[in-house]
Order: sequence, then C-alpha cells, then structure tokens
Amino acid sequence: MDVTLAASVDEFFHEVVTDALSAVDLDASEPAGWYLVGLLGEFTTARLSDEPLGLKLAGAPDSGGQRVRTLKEVGDTSLYIAGFFAESLTRSLIDIDYYVGLGQSAYAQLARSLGPRKSIGEVYEELAAKFPRFVDVLTEVRKRVTIAELNASSDIGRLYDIWLRTRDEWVEKKLKQAGLLVDPGCKVIQ
Repeated sequence: MDVTLAASVDEFFHEVVTDALSAVDLDASEPAGWYLVGLLGEFTTARLSDEPLGLKLAGAPDSGGQRVRTLKEVGDTSLYIAGFFAESLTRSLIDIDYYVGLGQSAYAQLARSLGPRKSIGEVYEELAAKFPRFVDVLTEVRKRVTIAELNASSDIGRLYDIWLRTRDEWVEKKLKQAGLLVDPGCKVIQ
C-alpha cells in the first residue's frame, strides 16, 4: 500500500480496514467496516480526553442525546486505545482488558438504547459482540499504517527491525516487495 495513492482519509482507511478485516479473518458487516473507517478518520484530528473513561461511562446520563454521545465516545475511545496502544498497555496499571470491558459495555448499552429499529443500533450491537476481534482489526490497521509510513519514508532498516522482533508474514512480504532478501531461519539475538 502506498500512502500517496489515497485520494482521501476515508479512501485510505477503507483500504487498510478491508485488508485488516481479511488478515484477522473477521466476518464483519459492511456498515461495521465503514464505522471503523469513520472512527479512524475522526481520530486523525481528535484529541483523547484526559477524563477517565470508567468515570465517563458511570456518569453517563440516564437517557437522551447526551447519553448516546457519551456511550459512543467511551466505546470509540476504548476501541481505539485498545487497538492502537495495546503494546504500551502491557506496561500500564490499566491493561487492555479494562478497555475491552468498557468498550463492550458502552456499545452494548448504546445498542439497547437505540434499539433494533435503527440500523446504527445493529452496528453497535455487532461492535459489542465482537469487540475483542475489532481490537485485533485496529491492531492490524496500526501495523499497516506504521508500515505505510516507513515505506513512504524509505526506512527499510526500521521495517526489518520490526520483522526481526515479530516475524510477521505481512511485514516480511513488504520487505520482499522492497527488494530485501529475508531469511526466516535466521536467529534473533536479544
């Protein structure tokens, strides 16, 4: 994937999300896939709030538009953090399971409050039901975005370092496309 080929943020993220859904073998509905595209587009310009998500979820109003916005924000932020920052969460007091639980709860409450009469309610229901799998999708998206950035900057050395640590097949394929010979049998010294 070449970063310069995308005409818009949505087009870029649609390609990346489609690839990531396939890579993790998640059968997601088309609206759920487009929801992820929109979420990623929003987070290209949004700042993460410093307010703890658990408190935000607990303080969500009982009904109305503000409740919907709060639940959506908690679900979206939890999904984004768990997918994009999973590595750093392993070194944190608050781990990925915390964000998975918050996100699932927020999306499930949102789906119930909107009801089955609205198609977006079905998307939130799907996000809640498959939340850990959608985290995997965003983790794949993050990897692909990082690789695309490295390819754009021609930083093959860093890409090779990633492959040495992860032995990821997708990264190996990108290295081979860049003309680098990769020996899967070489041992990593750490």
